[in-house]
Amino acid sequence: MEDLKGMRRWAIVAGVWAVAATALAVIALVKPADNKNEESAAAANQSINRLQDRFDDRFEQLEERIDRLPQSSELQQLEDRVNAVEDDSKQAAEDAKAARDSIGKLQDQVKQVEEAQKDQDSSTGGSSPNSSGGNSQSP
Repeated sequence: MEDLKGMRRWAIVAGVWAVAATALAVIALVKPADNKNEESAAAANQSINRLQDRFDDRFEQLEERIDRLPQSSELQQLEDRVNAVEDDSKQAAEDAKAARDSIGKLQDQVKQVEEAQKDQDSSTGGSSPNSSGGNSQSP
């Protein structure tokens, strides 16, 4: 949006210069008629032509820059995409928090199961059902 405002300013400045160049051209044409000095009139005309060429070039550059500016529909599409990305990132943050909470709950449950198993092992004398104790037979 700032580029568009800048372009407008440049267009106004270029317009003012064009008016000034036209005024100079009129003055240059009127003076030689009074002075009848063809050399100074030719020099003034040459100067005016150079100024006019510079202004034409500048206007073309400004028009090219204006043509490259994004259209309002493109800006709206970009804004929509940015909003979608923001929504997705918020959802991702919420999902990550939910995952952390679930992991914390699972860790607590694992601790409880481990503690229950330790308590069960200590109440049965420390032997596990898989240990061979004194029940093995020798050949």
